[in-house]
Amino acid sequence: MTKLFRNFILLLAGLLAVSMLAGCGDVNDDDSEIPGPSFLSVTPPSGVAIPANETITVSFDHKPADVTVSPGTVRVPGKTAIITGPFHPGALTLIITWADGTYTLHYTVTGPD
Repeated sequence: MTKLFRNFILLLAGLLAVSMLAGCGDVNDDDSEIPGPSFLSVTPPSGVAIPANETITVSFDHKPADVTVSPGTVRVPGKTAIITGPFHPGALTLIITWADGTYTLHYTVTGPD
């Protein structure tokens, strides 16, 4: 009986050691953050003349959060931000801000289409 008990204890100790080693294996504790959305493109391109009632579409690589624009109003369906005016004729500097960034666009606004 003593031999059986000794074998059981050795087996239990071996299983405990193996489970401890397996628990200390390759754990991905990488705390690096996933980069936020980045600006990809804008239509119409920055630097051109646009009518006062133009709609400006900005594309991102991921859905942006907390998007604001000044001046104008914005809605964000998916990976795009749709900016509408009306914009006042003359030079227009449009600042788009989202949770992870800011981008500035420049236009010359003409009368409405």
